[in-house]
Amino acid sequence: MSINYPLIMPSSPTPSAVELYIDRNQTKTESYSRLPQVQRAPGDRWTGKLTMPPMTSAQAADWLGFFDALDGFVGTFWMPHPDFIVARGAAGGIATGRVKGAGQLGSSIATDGWGANVAGLFRRGDVVQIGNHLHRITKDAVSDAGGNATLDIAPAIYTAPADNSAIVTAGPKGLFRLAAGFVVPTSDHMNLFTFSFAVEGALE
Repeated sequence: MSINYPLIMPSSPTPSAVELYIDRNQTKTESYSRLPQVQRAPGDRWTGKLTMPPMTSAQAADWLGFFDALDGFVGTFWMPHPDFIVARGAAGGIATGRVKGAGQLGSSIATDGWGANVAGLFRRGDVVQIGNHLHRITKDAVSDAGGNATLDIAPAIYTAPADNSAIVTAGPKGLFRLAAGFVVPTSDHMNLFTFSFAVEGALE
């Protein structure tokens, strides 16, 4: 039977250290007079590294089988942001937010379904799932009398989500792949395994 992507990442043990940030697709040059010139292009994405705690061979086997199933750069998998599981704003307890309108790209998105005049709907720094991707809220947001809210987010939307897609505020996940295409495990004399792995958002 063939493997269908995306895969579900093992849930245990959890990482002992996390480096996860938004990699901007930008270049900066300077003019003769040292004035900065910044060029921005589509393709901002999450990137980073997860370091796992020491594992028994049984624990490590599940993870290593998962990595092999990804087939290097080929496979994708769902991954939450390990440090931001539930939005801190009021939206963390509201499950009805939706994308309002198809074809939206860029660093803001129109949404609805939040309820009328919700103050503190999102707080800057909240992490949500829109479509197949994780996004961080970059500006506090409130809803209006019709339950509409415009969310400022990063990274910018690369692939437009469908109209009426859910805005996931609890347990958000994003689509990722291995950034290096491989994972190198180390085992010690006590048969404990340690490894870290680099990840990047899958722009699909």
